[in-house]
Amino acid sequence: MIQILLVADDPGFRDRLRLALERLEVSGEEVSFLEAANGNDALVVAEARLPDLVVADVSVTPYGGFGLTRDLKANPDTACPVILILDRFQDEWLGRWSGADALVNRPVDPFALAQVAGRLLEEEQGEATLEGATS
Repeated sequence: MIQILLVADDPGFRDRLRLALERLEVSGEEVSFLEAANGNDALVVAEARLPDLVVADVSVTPYGGFGLTRDLKANPDTACPVILILDRFQDEWLGRWSGADALVNRPVDPFALAQVAGRLLEEEQGEATLEGATS
């Protein structure tokens, strides 16, 4: 089962993200969701549950999606693909600086988000398969 961690202060926004991604299938595996309402909780959940993908609102408290992404990527245990949802087009350079694997601007197109998430998860699955073959 693929696990996606949704991080946003607004529970309604997390619901909309889930709706956009709930029909996603990767290599025949179904998707389940983890949720966090802030960056601190997201780090705790990521360390405990090791999600396959994180989708985070850039404005998540206390230190924003950019800081959350950097923290996730800095820890080998939690370094999974991250999609950042940006409020402003001008923040794309910060998103790239943070190490985000993909950036999606508001308003979020649910089909585009699902396409990006599917691509990142397929790439992760491919890398995991290659690593298993060489071990």
